[in-house]
Amino acid sequence: MKTYVGKVISDKANKTILVAVDRWMVVPKYKKKIKRTSKFMAHDENNDCRMGDIVRIHISRPLSKNKTWRMTDILRRERVYDAEAAGGLAEKSAAPSTTHLGSINRGFAASAAL
Repeated sequence: MKTYVGKVISDKANKTILVAVDRWMVVPKYKKKIKRTSKFMAHDENNDCRMGDIVRIHISRPLSKNKTWRMTDILRRERVYDAEAAGGLAEKSAAPSTTHLGSINRGFAASAAL
């Protein structure tokens, strides 16, 4: 049975995840290693996976037009950021300061207008 380990890059669809599997290959002519990424749609029965999780998938019968893989187990969970636990610090630092807007480099043409 064919199995792969990859990272969940989308979990927007119901009971479906999109898993990116990286592999390294050597270009024969130049003998250079390059990274290739394949994307597989996999079935997630309980909607357990979130974006960023590392999962193991295995091949199964076709479940839909594009989905022929099933998620077997979650190897590592992605850490979830909790804004409430941070005490609202993210809101204060997210807004740019208006005093520094004049010092932003806008290019040659924009500097002439100032």
